[in-house]
Amino acid sequence: MRRKANNYFVAIAIATLLTAGVAGSMPSLAATLAGADELLLQGKYKEAEENYRELVGEDATGDAYAGLVVSLAKQSWPAKILQAEKLLKEAKGKFSDNPNLIAAGGYVSFVHSKSVASPAKRDLYLDASATLCQRAIDKNINLVLAYQTLGLVRMAQDDFEAAVPPLRKAADLAENCVNLTMLAQALLKLDPKDKTAEELIEKALKLKADYGPAHLQKAVILTSNGKNEEAFMELHNIPDSQRNSEWHTVEGNVLRHQGDGPSALQSWNKANMEDPRNPEPYRQKADYYAIRGDGQLAIAEYHNALEILPNDFSLRDALADLALREDKVDVAEAEYKTILEAKPDDPKALLGLARVGFRKYRKEGAYPPDFSQLMDKLTAVITEQSVTKSISGQVVENGARNLQERIESSEAEKAIAQNRFRDADKIFYGQIEKHRDDPYALINIGDSAYMEGAYKAADKAYAAAKEMSEVSTRAEQGMSKIVNQRNEAARHVKLGDAMLKIPEAAIDHYKQALNADPQSAAAYYGLFDVYAKTDKQDPTQAIDYANRFLESSEDNNPLRKEVEGTLAKLKKRENTGKGK
Repeated sequence: MRRKANNYFVAIAIATLLTAGVAGSMPSLAATLAGADELLLQGKYKEAEENYRELVGEDATGDAYAGLVVSLAKQSWPAKILQAEKLLKEAKGKFSDNPNLIAAGGYVSFVHSKSVASPAKRDLYLDASATLCQRAIDKNINLVLAYQTLGLVRMAQDDFEAAVPPLRKAADLAENCVNLTMLAQALLKLDPKDKTAEELIEKALKLKADYGPAHLQKAVILTSNGKNEEAFMELHNIPDSQRNSEWHTVEGNVLRHQGDGPSALQSWNKANMEDPRNPEPYRQKADYYAIRGDGQLAIAEYHNALEILPNDFSLRDALADLALREDKVDVAEAEYKTILEAKPDDPKALLGLARVGFRKYRKEGAYPPDFSQLMDKLTAVITEQSVTKSISGQVVENGARNLQERIESSEAEKAIAQNRFRDADKIFYGQIEKHRDDPYALINIGDSAYMEGAYKAADKAYAAAKEMSEVSTRAEQGMSKIVNQRNEAARHVKLGDAMLKIPEAAIDHYKQALNADPQSAAAYYGLFDVYAKTDKQDPTQAIDYANRFLESSEDNNPLRKEVEGTLAKLKKRENTGKGK
């Protein structure tokens, strides 16, 4: 059923193109082509095929061949697709430079990509489709079909940032409900609250009030704005014949926001049955399990998806990001490296690998090999992307915003690795404010901060999420985990304080406290106390733990004045010793 929607998208474009392509030189043929084009537009593909077959004998331009090829491909039968490919080969010898025919070839390759079982072959067909569409555009910059198909290819590749420019061009060339809806869909994939997408959908529905795909995207918009009941009604007003994989995916999302997780899972499973190569249901199931607290199930869902879509790097990126939140550092590292093998300059994967390095440093006290080179490359790639955006404007705003958030997350983890806890908290607090109305984003921020030991930020994220019914239970679980960890840290601090006369034992308890709460101000004070005042005196260690205490303690902590005074003396003594 998914093919029906995509076929209708392209029907309007090809009809417009074929009529325009021959009107000047062959009036009678143009009139006949217009009739065939109208049948194509109405979805009467068999009748359109028959009309185009009558025209190919007198076709002097290749436009009738292009129409016949598309009408065959739209019927979605393997035999018809094979016929379309055979006709393309035949027409290529006669009309090799016809841009309509080249664009039709791109569309056939796109359709064929949906029927092959092999992920590698699917990717080859998609790449071929993109190449043909670009060739057609190079010959005629006004080919709507080529822009549409190129946009569809990029969406099939789960690259919505790359889909936006060609779809925007298609909408500029032909502002109809199909083009407006496709552009809105790509924008909403990048940001479900995109205001431009909302305007596009309203315009599309004014042009064609019963256009199902536009109503589907309107349901996405309503859900993102918390209007779940309205979204549910919008969805269920769409006829059964148009309820494809994407429809079931959106239904699952609405049900999830309504708090009906089991029904949401059923809808996402139906979406997978309709189209096993649609990555979104897998992503939604994984996200649902992660939010529910079943990280292992979520990771397993991503692995299931990647068995079918091994070259879907967006899914790999999502798996790696989840693995970091679940502290599965090795899984995250392997996925980021897999992405970089195919896309060496992918900024998100480079940022992810940097986060892995910071996490390893915090845990093991050492960065991975070649970490310095990685950071140099990351800086170069981010700088280049910023320059590209400022010069050409081709980087999609929403995609740039997503990248910026990745940069912020990397900076937060870098700050924690360098014991700049307050800087990290500022970054997390900023993210919380930006996503204060998004319950799932708040949970993810809370989980990330929790995994980094930034319990203040995690508690703040969970507290904001707790006010939202969709995730209130999950938020309470997060807050409860923080309380338990802090209680465990406090227990070890108390034991350490009681054993100051045995410094080795005290140090052991304070470090166990930091295992429970990596930013325990009391544990840092205890370690500072040991190294500054007992027979285990070590000025370097004392200075380090004093700085960590000042980073982790509240401004009104009465011990800050003492630590600041002692720290100044220790630094003076250390500097004097170095001078000698």
